[in-house]
Amino acid sequence: MAIDGKLHIAERPVVPVGLPSTSGAFWINTDVSYDAAISGIPFFFATSDKFPYKRATAPYRKQQTDTQKEPGEQSITGWWLRSQSSFHYGSGVRYQEPLAGDNVQYRFLKSAGVNVFNAGEVTLLPDMTQLRTVVGTPIMVSANYAGVDMVYIADGANLYMYNGTTTVAVTWGGTGTIFDVTQDGKYYYAGNATGIYRGLLNGGVGALVFTNPVTTTSMKLGYAKQRVIAGINNIIYEVVPLNVVNFIGGQLASNIVIGYTDTAHGYNAGMVVTIAGANAAFNGTFSVASVISSTMFTYAHNHIDVDYTSTPVGTVTLSSNTNTPLYTHPSSTWVWTGICDGPNAIYISGYAGISGGIMRLALDTSGAVPLLSKALTAADMPPGEYVTAMGSYLGKFLIIGTNRGIRVGTIDTSGWLSSGYITYGPLSVVTSGWDPAQGKVLNPAPANAVVSSVIFQDRFAYCTVTNYIDNGDGTFASGLVKIDLSKEVQPSQYAFATDRRVSTITAIASSVCNLGTTRTILVGYTGVGIYQESTSLVSSGYIQTGQIRYFTLEDKHFELLKLRMDRNMLGSLTTSVVGQDYTVRPIITTDNSFDYTQDLTAVDSLDSSAQTSLALRFTLTAGTGQLVGTEDKFLGYQLKATPAVKRQRLISLPLMNYDFNEDRNNNITGYIGAAADRLTNLESIESNGDVILYQDLSTGELQRCIIEEQQYSRMTAPDRAFSGDGGVIYCTIRTVS
Repeated sequence: MAIDGKLHIAERPVVPVGLPSTSGAFWINTDVSYDAAISGIPFFFATSDKFPYKRATAPYRKQQTDTQKEPGEQSITGWWLRSQSSFHYGSGVRYQEPLAGDNVQYRFLKSAGVNVFNAGEVTLLPDMTQLRTVVGTPIMVSANYAGVDMVYIADGANLYMYNGTTTVAVTWGGTGTIFDVTQDGKYYYAGNATGIYRGLLNGGVGALVFTNPVTTTSMKLGYAKQRVIAGINNIIYEVVPLNVVNFIGGQLASNIVIGYTDTAHGYNAGMVVTIAGANAAFNGTFSVASVISSTMFTYAHNHIDVDYTSTPVGTVTLSSNTNTPLYTHPSSTWVWTGICDGPNAIYISGYAGISGGIMRLALDTSGAVPLLSKALTAADMPPGEYVTAMGSYLGKFLIIGTNRGIRVGTIDTSGWLSSGYITYGPLSVVTSGWDPAQGKVLNPAPANAVVSSVIFQDRFAYCTVTNYIDNGDGTFASGLVKIDLSKEVQPSQYAFATDRRVSTITAIASSVCNLGTTRTILVGYTGVGIYQESTSLVSSGYIQTGQIRYFTLEDKHFELLKLRMDRNMLGSLTTSVVGQDYTVRPIITTDNSFDYTQDLTAVDSLDSSAQTSLALRFTLTAGTGQLVGTEDKFLGYQLKATPAVKRQRLISLPLMNYDFNEDRNNNITGYIGAAADRLTNLESIESNGDVILYQDLSTGELQRCIIEEQQYSRMTAPDRAFSGDGGVIYCTIRTVS
């Protein structure tokens, strides 16, 4: 120090002040006792009445706005809300937040034993009771004959007819395992290794109407476009039964005869027919030359000397229907799995190995009677996925069951070139492989657990699934998945939920059908039995929401929960919380004595500690002997939470900023221009926006923070010796840890 008591520019500063090497630089006092340091830059406090040192809690809530379709979700001050008043857009939501789609407020993660598709309520489903036992793989087809609703059931080599009250054995005409059954409104058809047998739907005795032209290892039967179609091995045939119809013949010219029948004959050119009961000139076995209409055909015979007559009356019988195949798949191992009709074609599905697809049999309408012509590809499946069941709905939708799950396809009818092609979307239901909704790989058991049967009721499709339905207790069951074809949750993906099930059965759900024209559903389980829905409700069922995290990964306190049930409950409701680790913890069981206008609180173990997310599970339990039609209705819930983030502090620091400063021990530090350098460096750190290190050297406090705001007040005037640059920096910092 010079003899005048001042530091001069030529002298070395006591403390060099500059921009630290990093924003987290650390300061250690040595010979000068500074009060604080910001990012390694030391300061003395300028605390006074004018410049107080202040600490305050930083605001931690954002202004909430209501962006939901349901009013009120984000409009109440103080709470984060999540509520649901309906679940009719089905399951498959892992997180209950907007990223799952616009309809997420009507969806959930999973359920069992409950019906969710009535908007605004969740109710228990009908129970399933065993109708009969089976020893093999049951195959069922629904029918109605003479006003009687019925189901035909094939079990191994046996065929039964169930009319809703009694089950009777049917003499179907053949022996050995029945491969498949179908019906055309008047007759049932049962196919085995020999051929296809037909009998009246009233339980009539069957007779052989089609002889298999090849050694048969697989068969699929279907009735579409008023035709019985048979997929035998890798070949498709149209089955024209050995009809015996009344015949009125007449010579047209030379040896060409027109055969008139009093009912539709169903013949095609090339078929062989036998005429009997007419005069000798017309009797015999002949080949059909052409088909004029559904009741007229021509054939040639040897009696050219017979005069024209319209009097011969007798019968005409199809002698042989082993016709040219409609289509033969090039793969000899191809297996047909589905037959259904569309607006302008018959669709057939199948697979060989891991490859599968859907083809369409086009209708040639150039003649008086539409004929099935060539087979065209309608849709190919992704590698490793193949069609195992198929059904059409109202000429628009095609339900495609596969070894991976269920897809919904649409039939293109927009133009001549594209008409009949199938466009399908992602799997609506995943039964095997990675399921994004649950975030895990599904491995059904047994390995051949594929979707094997499809039926329709109203706007719903019902598909069999095996070992897929989560009972909620760590076990799984086989049964049905229900798809609402009126609710598209994502492009080409439709609302679904699990439906009828027998909670103790994991055997293959091989078939499903309606009881005739009724809504009564029957499900067949391989090696177990046929189950029919009863008039009683299932003993219990549940619905579980997706994880609720309010679209943020910060911890929350889930404080209040309001439940909504209809009045006059007969059963009970158990509410459970499902943690982010998916552990289920019941918290309360309520019945009709509970006040559903009150909130459940943390006292009820709703929230044991702050957590990122939780889900809710609601289990409905039926009352004793509770019947279908008296269902309790769960109407919804509202959950309230508050953020549990660690509070940040706003610390307002009055900092001396002069060229020369003096500590509590009268040590003077600084140099001319130090105030300007210190201010410039601090503003540079603030502009960078980085996290810095704040040290309160008087108390030992150490905080990571950011500079929220700073103000500089110049307190001195310039004189001859100094610029006068100096004053107080009022710096506000926000802690970040």
